[in-house]
Amino acid sequence: MSILNTDYGKVIELSERVAWRVHDVVPKEAALDFTRPFMPAAMFQGASLAFLSPAEKLKVNQILGNSYAYLFYFVEAYIIDMAMQHAQAELYGDDDNLRAMLRFAEEEVKHQKMFLRFGELFRGGFGTECDVVENPQAVAQVILSKSPMAVTLVTLHLELVTQAHYVDCMRDSNDMEPLFKALFKHHWLEEAQHAKLDVLELVKLRRSVTPEQVQQTIDDYFAIAGAFANLLAQQAKLDVKSVERALSRTFSEEERAAIEKAQARSYNRAFLWSGVTNTLFLEFLAEHFPGALAGAAQAAEAFA
Repeated sequence: MSILNTDYGKVIELSERVAWRVHDVVPKEAALDFTRPFMPAAMFQGASLAFLSPAEKLKVNQILGNSYAYLFYFVEAYIIDMAMQHAQAELYGDDDNLRAMLRFAEEEVKHQKMFLRFGELFRGGFGTECDVVENPQAVAQVILSKSPMAVTLVTLHLELVTQAHYVDCMRDSNDMEPLFKALFKHHWLEEAQHAKLDVLELVKLRRSVTPEQVQQTIDDYFAIAGAFANLLAQQAKLDVKSVERALSRTFSEEERAAIEKAQARSYNRAFLWSGVTNTLFLEFLAEHFPGALAGAAQAAEAFA
């Protein structure tokens, strides 16, 4: 697997090379361009909603973009805790490992600050309130209650997803809102290093576990994915209310269901399907957790 061709010291070097500061990405005078879509066409299922005008679809796209950014802020709450736990395990061990994991946690805190800053800009310019799922800390505790390998495997899944989204869908998109695109460019630059750390930690943990612990990891991974699917479904329901508020329009039950379905599919494909179909992720599973491949195929079908 190509992202395994590294070590903790090399990751530190690369992280230092691509490092950035929040105020450089989102300066104080920054403003969002609400005449443009936030999400690339390949990630937006709402374009199929025939009962919406182009201007209305643009609003739905922007609501999706706001929630998409917030959901990364949301999951980074548990990733910070996970990285600190890995760092704690290296406290009297290898210095490069310790430095790499502390940097990992620090960069995730920075990402959260960046997404919070984006949220402030969005609320200031969009014109109406958009609802998002609450209490990331409680969700983080549920995730962290699972086996450490499963938590790290989910994190690898998510960090590979961020790379695929930017490289495959955003980088070459010419119509996306430029600041939103810049957020995810800089997010990608550092998450690419975090994925390498996830792999290094998983390989290290995998060496000393029993077959029963491997199966528990697989079971926990899919349990977390299922819980996340429920969270995404909640966000899709909230989006319907946000769309009605933004458009000053009350939809029929059939139209509300169609909006919810389109938003849910956008989220499921972005956060779940993109992971369980990712070539690098599947290669990693085949080498280290082959028992997860059948479940990944089933999940890919369910979340398509």
